Amino acid sequence: MYILIAKVISSLSNKSNSILIIIASITLLMGCEQQNNTITDMETQEKNIKPTETQQTNISKLEDSTENIPTFKENSEENNQINNKSIDIVITEENKITSNKDTPNTNWQMNTEVDSVGPEGVSPDAILLPDGRVRLYVTNMGIEIWESYDGLSFQKIEGKTPPGADPTIIQTSTGWRMYFTEFPPGGPDTGQAKISTATSIDGINWTKDDETGIVQEHDRKAWGVPDSFMLPNGQIRIIWTDMVKQKKLEVLRSATSSDGVYFNLDEGLRLSGGFVDSYVLNGLPNYMIVSTTPPGGPINNPQRLFLATSENGMDWKTNDYPLLDRSPRNALDPTSVYLGNNIWRIYYTLTDDSNPFEGFKIASAILTGPITPEEEPVFVEEEKINENQTSSEKIDIHLSDDESDKCTNKQYVYEDIGLALTAKQAGNIDSMAPMANPSSLKLLDGNIRLFFTNAGAGIGSAISSDGISFTYEGIRISAPEAMKQGVNLGPLRVFRLPDERIRLFVGSSQTGVQSFVSNNEGVTFSVEKGERISQEAAKMPAIQKLSIISIGNNNWQGYFGPAPQHGPPPPSGQNLINNNTPGQNNQQPGPPEQKPNVPNEQQQSHGSGPPDHWILRATSTDLLNWTVEKDILIGPGAQYLTASAREVAPLSTNDGCITLFYQLNKPQDAGIRDFSGVAVIGYSSSEDGKTFTKQYVLINERDPAGPDVIQLQDESYLMYHDSTEKNGYGHGIRVGRLYKVNN
Repeated sequence: MYILIAKVISSLSNKSNSILIIIASITLLMGCEQQNNTITDMETQEKNIKPTETQQTNISKLEDSTENIPTFKENSEENNQINNKSIDIVITEENKITSNKDTPNTNWQMNTEVDSVGPEGVSPDAILLPDGRVRLYVTNMGIEIWESYDGLSFQKIEGKTPPGADPTIIQTSTGWRMYFTEFPPGGPDTGQAKISTATSIDGINWTKDDETGIVQEHDRKAWGVPDSFMLPNGQIRIIWTDMVKQKKLEVLRSATSSDGVYFNLDEGLRLSGGFVDSYVLNGLPNYMIVSTTPPGGPINNPQRLFLATSENGMDWKTNDYPLLDRSPRNALDPTSVYLGNNIWRIYYTLTDDSNPFEGFKIASAILTGPITPEEEPVFVEEEKINENQTSSEKIDIHLSDDESDKCTNKQYVYEDIGLALTAKQAGNIDSMAPMANPSSLKLLDGNIRLFFTNAGAGIGSAISSDGISFTYEGIRISAPEAMKQGVNLGPLRVFRLPDERIRLFVGSSQTGVQSFVSNNEGVTFSVEKGERISQEAAKMPAIQKLSIISIGNNNWQGYFGPAPQHGPPPPSGQNLINNNTPGQNNQQPGPPEQKPNVPNEQQQSHGSGPPDHWILRATSTDLLNWTVEKDILIGPGAQYLTASAREVAPLSTNDGCITLFYQLNKPQDAGIRDFSGVAVIGYSSSEDGKTFTKQYVLINERDPAGPDVIQLQDESYLMYHDSTEKNGYGHGIRVGRLYKVNN
């Protein structure tokens, strides 16, 4: 029960609010002590539990020589295997653990290794990565991520984890799935806790998926700490700690799922009598390690680790004697990685002393056993289908005929760094002044200049040496002066020409795509005559920025779409421009062309809510004259990805793939439900730059818009985008790192 302190604290999203944390901790401590006082009349111990004397293990620190302890090799071809040396653990009278020959502990031994591997907290869950690293997910003011190359020295890494506690991870065919505990604001004793799930491609940045249907049924303080594992039949089972009315001590319950999301409660109890915090060993679904309850448990001692076994996965028995006894300290919350040769490294929570409510460190121990585990299976994720679809009508997610296609399946993750520039930093009095459409440029001196529309003043710029911290420079193109020259400023994009000059393309609601050119690295610009893309050529009454990539041999392709506040695309071949004066067209576009592979629900949705947008492509051999292609690539009327898309930014990589990043301003039309605000940043990759069949979500917070990508000197990527946070900084441009996920 003490473990719930950490979980209540983790539910407090504001880390700076120390007063609330202290109050929550004191309140829960008092509640736990009160509960312990009410359990003095405990039930007779379970039949398989016999009173025993306190067992004491050797807790001496690890010697400098670790020759006999398995370690992970950095950058080794054998990084998934331990050294061939066998582990020779000396058993002394001090640390000897006596086993009854008829109990599950026969031939199983656990010996302490180190008392701290770095993280502080509770409820760790460990996974072994392909390169030999160990990743730990730890509950401490939320869910933290730690990594280690040797399994013993961990460093914290930044990531995006769901709000909650008690993470447990399984590998899936598409990445990773996490199950975690969500507690209500009132804490676990309100009877409203639940187990939810999240998914991740890289295991670092997580997106909350759904609730599992596992909920707290009673207002009991001990609840949660789930453990997930795969059954031989491919299903997933979750075992968690609970309290039931007919039992005074904690129990273990379970639920099973076929799809990994929605679980059905299993009948009966897996264990009773105060055994908690289970962990099923990797590759051994009938062997698990459990903790005992806090003081007042099945044996009146601090928490210890026991081995439990089952013949059918439902009925479990525990050994009479603990695998690990750190008396007077508490040992709880086990997890492990398999090292080979029937050896596991166990990570567990260890308290500083006998107080079960403070001093939580993640410790390690070595477990040896007689059974060789099977390879841990990978759960096959089923493709999700929108509730309003049939199985043949998949919204915006189309599986290509060749699933091995390197471009179609290419994926990225975004790691937010923070604000690059706010509206106030750009000289605006109003923090909500519209500041948008970032476009970055690598200067010849190595600095990065960021251009953007700055409220109604025009196009401004800021400069940075690292692409992260920017200093505002001023207005580069004045809106009133540009209008005098026949240019109505709108969304923009900069591009370095082959002769090192800078061309700035700008869209307009009054004209087509126009351009400016600079001979001094974007300090000053002059208007170029004519239009790069006309409204008539694009069949749009308003055109947004033109974003360009080189495809070699003096050939370029650009991507663009309609400016905001315009309706769906016309049927193929329809010209939206009438005989009125250019820029004064009042004709409204017609409905999108009906295509058999576009779901009816999507077709009907285009007439309501935010306006529809779509992405087209144009090609050029001189970067001045452009030929517009008629096919819609992404958006209503496209062949595959039909949800509304705008503000496109292309990225061409050396593997021959072209990725389009864009705003989905109707994410629900793409089957996306997990987002804050009204929009997300999505992306799709293609080999030819024309056929986009598979779509992913990159950013789903703070109403992201206007993505822009730049490659740095070290070949890493930064992404900029504008966003709004009304209760925080206001309007501004954010920056983050863009990582490619290894497929």
